[in-house]
Amino acid sequence: MSKVFILLSITMALGTAINFLKTETPDLLYVLGITTSMVPLIFSLFIQHVLEYHRDTFCRKCGKKLACEEVGEPVLKETSDRGDYTLTVTRHWKCRYCGNIDTREGPGDIFINKGEMKPIIHLKSIECKKCGGIGTVKEFKIPDIKEIGNKRVIRRYYKCTICGHENISESEEAINRSVPAFR
Repeated sequence: MSKVFILLSITMALGTAINFLKTETPDLLYVLGITTSMVPLIFSLFIQHVLEYHRDTFCRKCGKKLACEEVGEPVLKETSDRGDYTLTVTRHWKCRYCGNIDTREGPGDIFINKGEMKPIIHLKSIECKKCGGIGTVKEFKIPDIKEIGNKRVIRRYYKCTICGHENISESEEAINRSVPAFR
């Protein structure tokens, strides 16, 4: 049903665009057509959210619907190498009726990505934590970026060129979602 709403939204938007290009349709009708095509898309997102909740609360052992609730905190497992960064969220669900505890893994609602290395000019002021050399540190791996809710965590990997000491630095920043991405 969700896919049908997405297709309906795309069809309505394309139909409105084609109609606008073919005829001299007033701009107000064009905007109204595009806005109306967004309604099925919103319904689709809502249906997907409800289906995800229904799937999470279904007990696989006793077969009852809306029976499971999440217990404990989710466990995050991060794997990072030179070119890839993966994050797996493990959640534990307990059935209220039969007591079965089910473990489920998935990506969760956390955005992960690889960032960009700092230019060498920005590394000149960083001091090595082992030998104390200033300007001897370089980034040896592409930084990892993790966004959870309205918080962005950037993990950078540094290595001293003199003593070989490796250091991992994490910084947190708040994400303001109301500010447009393109300026």
